Amino acid sequence: MKTSIALGVWAYMVVAVLAEVEVFYMITAYSTAAAVITVLATSQAVAVVLFYMQLKDEPGSLRLFALIPIMFLSALFIALLASLG
Repeated sequence: MKTSIALGVWAYMVVAVLAEVEVFYMITAYSTAAAVITVLATSQAVAVVLFYMQLKDEPGSLRLFALIPIMFLSALFIALLASLG
């Protein structure tokens, strides 16, 4: 991986973390703050998977296989929400 790409991803991660902290302290509505922080955290996770784990250079079948844990966690999250209400 080129150094400039790694530096750009690192800079994005730092900016996203600072934005999360800013949102935590500035937005008083819990649901809005949680949604914004969740989107930023998800984008950071995607950046780590794509660039630092070199998943973007892998064949499509392996990238599809990486989605299985995400689907499993989604099912657990939906079950959790269903049990609350």
